[in-house]
Amino acid sequence: MAKVGRKGASVLVRVNRGLHALAADLDAAVVAGVDALVLSKTDSAEWVSEIANAVSEFERERNLALGRIRFLAQIETPGALQKLAAIASAHPRMVAMALGPEDFSAAVGGAPEFDLLLTPNLSVLFAARAAGLLPLGFIGSIGEFSDTDKLREAAAHARRLGFAGALAIHPAQVAIFNEAFSPSAQELEWARRVVAAENDAATRGLSAFSLNGKMIDPPVVRRAHEILALASSN
Repeated sequence: MAKVGRKGASVLVRVNRGLHALAADLDAAVVAGVDALVLSKTDSAEWVSEIANAVSEFERERNLALGRIRFLAQIETPGALQKLAAIASAHPRMVAMALGPEDFSAAVGGAPEFDLLLTPNLSVLFAARAAGLLPLGFIGSIGEFSDTDKLREAAAHARRLGFAGALAIHPAQVAIFNEAFSPSAQELEWARRVVAAENDAATRGLSAFSLNGKMIDPPVVRRAHEILALASSN
């Protein structure tokens, strides 16, 4: 755990779906130093609650901080798409959701390509944002790690759509994702100018104002603050 969490990195452990494998995974993963569990094939709020109860038991038995370990739910079946809102708000441990592109595509009998993955990814994005969770993912196959240009383009597109990050399955993907989901120098400059203009407008009692010929209202200001907060957390 210490090696994985060096330099302040969060430690996430993926646990399996089957009860026998899940029990063994929780026994091994609910320990000091683990920040979150990645729940594979999440298909209902009830399943999230059951795992949360089991994790709480382990935490109490092992004198760990109750509720510290959070959940990232992977959506990998078409049935789960009908329950996204309930899954997202199933338990306070929930912190993020992501579509599992390969498993989802296989479950519907298709290939993990853009046309098939766009709608379910956006559904996960909207449900996560509505519940205040982090939406993770990009529109494409997570297994295509050798084509770095394609992966970089897909990650940049995902950030423009509103995704906050993505799960990697190969070390080569990490640097690409970190760069793609971090604010650029141009974005940071824009955000600083918006916030400065916001402060000036506030002294004049204005909630909306113009900057470089464009109207800036509260949603745009909120986006500027989010960019600055993201930059400070990296």
